[in-house]
Amino acid sequence: MSGDKKIIHFLSASDRINYGDLLFPILFKSVLERHYPQTVFLNYAVVKSDFSGFGALPTASYLSFQKKVKLLGGNVVIGGGEVFFTEWRTLYSFISPTYSKLLKNSYFKRLNAKIDFAKIVLSHNKVAIPFCPSKEELENNQLNLFFSSVGGVFFGTKEKPKNSKLINTLQKSSLLSVRDQRSYDSMKLFGLSPKLVPDSAIIMSDIFAQDFLYSGTNLKTLKDKKYMFLQLGRYKSPNDLKTFVKQLKSVGAQLELEIVLCPIGLAPGHEDDVILNKIHKLEASFTLIKPQSIYDIMFAISNASLYVGTSLHGLITAQSFGRPYVGLNKNLPKLDSYIKTWTDKEMGCIDFESIDAIIPIYKKWDFEVIGRQLVRQKQMVYDNLDLMMCND
Repeated sequence: MSGDKKIIHFLSASDRINYGDLLFPILFKSVLERHYPQTVFLNYAVVKSDFSGFGALPTASYLSFQKKVKLLGGNVVIGGGEVFFTEWRTLYSFISPTYSKLLKNSYFKRLNAKIDFAKIVLSHNKVAIPFCPSKEELENNQLNLFFSSVGGVFFGTKEKPKNSKLINTLQKSSLLSVRDQRSYDSMKLFGLSPKLVPDSAIIMSDIFAQDFLYSGTNLKTLKDKKYMFLQLGRYKSPNDLKTFVKQLKSVGAQLELEIVLCPIGLAPGHEDDVILNKIHKLEASFTLIKPQSIYDIMFAISNASLYVGTSLHGLITAQSFGRPYVGLNKNLPKLDSYIKTWTDKEMGCIDFESIDAIIPIYKKWDFEVIGRQLVRQKQMVYDNLDLMMCND
């Protein structure tokens, strides 16, 4: 099948409409095509999917992943995200409405706790942690296993069976790179030797120029506007929505920015559209847009004067295109840690009750310093990719 070409089995959660998850394989494949053309790129997720109408790459199923890896060998790249300790039942509930509904039944929930139906259906009961498969579980000890700027932390002790299993898998990997200080510290505490590397999505502005995004977007009316791009996850939003909207309107007025609401996570568990629709009903002067593709989202953020939201990859998009950004909700450790790791350790997320803090952050934004950081961080990602591609 591959001849002398290097086989890349790319595994990520890109089988659901969530902006960040859909980006990982697109960006990795683009870098391969530009810099490493002698490769075969195979894209997998939990289930077979085709969201090409939304700009995504089609995915083959996890069962196909297991079959192809066993047969072909090569290199497995875990493509990013909070991959440690993700559970089969959680992943399946995000993509199967029927299974999600069944989990609300108390009898089925108790039974499922004993018999992991999702694990049986999706991996034939062979892989314990979906995005951390071991070489033994994949039945091919000649594999190279790479973790590309992933995230997550351990809970409990080293002796806990799941922790012990994960440690063993990670120790045998060819590369373990994590994307924030919180993940790095957790890995070190458990005796591992990770590399600290920014999320690979940070290079997107090198792949997709703004002119390219503008040429294909359905949102051309945003081009000459000065606006704040606002995104919120349904379950990560403020308790007092009316007060938040009132304060946000005031902040926009003081900064002379329009407020543009845009959902970027539509999958179950994200459902940005639900909360943003509520906000729009409370304040009709805000503009609510409905992106038709991931490129609409990328354009809208890259063209904004300011990004504000709960999405890590919304924030990383702003960072990649050199736009100011503010993370909302201090109770989101992966977002808070990422900002502190790669922007300013004193910054982090702000609370919904402190929304006025957006004003001094925006006005004092140091484009020169943060721009230099961006150049260095992009190079770290490319160097990390080189390590994967040059590993034999």
